[in-house]
Order: sequence, then structure tokens, then C-alpha cells
Amino acid sequence: MATGGPVFSEDRAADYIRSRQDADGGFCFYRAWGVEESNAPDTFYAVASLQCLGREIPRQDLLTRYLQQRQSTSGDFPSLTVAYFALSALRRLGADPLHDPRPALEQWMRRLPGIGPVPDRWSSGLRNLARCVRLALDWSLPPPVWEPAALALLALSHDAGGGYGIKANPTDTYHALLLQRALGQAITAADQAFVRRCEDPVLGIRMAPDSASTNMETIHAALRAFSLLAERPRFPVAIGEFLRRCQHQQGGFGRTGDAIATLESTWRAIDTRQALTVEADNVPAP
Repeated sequence: MATGGPVFSEDRAADYIRSRQDADGGFCFYRAWGVEESNAPDTFYAVASLQCLGREIPRQDLLTRYLQQRQSTSGDFPSLTVAYFALSALRRLGADPLHDPRPALEQWMRRLPGIGPVPDRWSSGLRNLARCVRLALDWSLPPPVWEPAALALLALSHDAGGGYGIKANPTDTYHALLLQRALGQAITAADQAFVRRCEDPVLGIRMAPDSASTNMETIHAALRAFSLLAERPRFPVAIGEFLRRCQHQQGGFGRTGDAIATLESTWRAIDTRQALTVEADNVPAP
């Protein structure tokens, strides 16, 4: 099966990522008005991207210290999001946090909503729970701290025709499949077929079976879902062309062809390209 060929410049992508490193060792995607401030998500995306490209990560000692300093002396973090990205980046660098994060992580997870999340928060809820599962696996946290929220959200966000979301879509469905696997649940034939129904010979992957558009997050989630299901996309050339259209002249990628470049979209593009050419691993994507 064709993979779409070399659809973007890896050298320019690596240059863009390195250009987003700040004096403290962390990363942030924006460069305007002299107010750049490193953050944990962008730092994770930069580290993951450079590793995926097989490129050296600059100033690793300084970078590691930046990530370790996201944690307070009590072991806590400003948010579960910061905890996820800081700890995940440290793990990729082969470094440890300065303090045991498990008590703080367990407290965060026990505050997850167990019942009744409103529909417009299903997407963020599924994504955040998938991150919690990754943290729980990394730090050997017991399933009861996240299982009630996962079971409730899966039930509420499931579409009877297959897929997940207030309107079923590949991104929510991918995160739901991750949760199902973590819970030991069987994936139904309808759910397994849903992402296939979103494939398109021009767009590669549509945002929904009846949609006429796509974006980087949708493409990336669909490729990750195929990997979980041990399947391959039917239209890799179309996906490759979408990636090519999203790369800016300076090397970064936007969410769509006319969107600004970000480190998040750049990581999703690089990870998607790898998934088109090799079997992607089953590590949950943020």
C-alpha cells in the first residue's frame, strides 16, 4: 500500500521546534510581543516531536529542571493537565520528578466527575480520562480512582450507531477506545467500523461520516484508532497531502492549511507521518 511519500520537510520541522525553546529550557509555540512563556504541553510536544524525528533535544539538563520545577515540594501540580504533560515529558527524557507524584495524582483523579457531565464537555472529559489512564499505568495507581468516571462518560457519550461524542467523531472515539481497552471491555463491531465510515479519498479522514472537512487532530486520532484496532487507513496518500498543505514555510504545522503553526499540531503531524510508514505503538496520545 502506498504511504504518500515524503510529504513534508523534516529538517524544517526540526528547525521550527528548536526555535521555540525558551531561555529556561522549556518551549512555547508563540513568538509575539516579547511575552513568551514556557508551558508543559508545548514542552512535551517539542520533546516528543524531536524524538520522533530522531533529532537531538537541545539543553536537556535545563529542560529537565524546567519540567521538574512544575511540581511543588508537596508533589502536587497546578493542574492535572500540567501533571500529565510534565510527567510524560520527563519520562520520555528518562528523568524522574523531584517528589513522588502519586498522592497528588490520586487526589486529582478522585475529583473527576463520576456522573452527569454535560454534553459539551464530553470531548474534554474523554481526553482527560485517557490522560488519567496513562498516568495511572505509568505510576501504578489503582483503577478505582478513575474507573467510575470512565464508565459513566463512556455510557453518556456513546452513539447507538457507533462511535462516541455529542456527534460521533474520530477524536472522541479514539479516546473512548483507549478507555475501553483499559477497562477490559470488548470493542463492538459498530464502534470498530465507525472510523472507517469517516474515511474519504480526498480528505483522508473526515470529522464525521457526513462532514466535508477535517483537521490535524481528527487525522491524528483516526490513525491512532486504526493502530489500536490493528488496521491501516485506506487513503494514506490523501492524508499525506493534507499534512503537506498544513506545513508553514518556517517548518511548523497548523491545525488546517490556513491555521497558524503550533507545537501541538506539529507533533500530531510528525506522529501521523510515522503512523503512515510504521506500526505506531499503543501509547495514548494527549
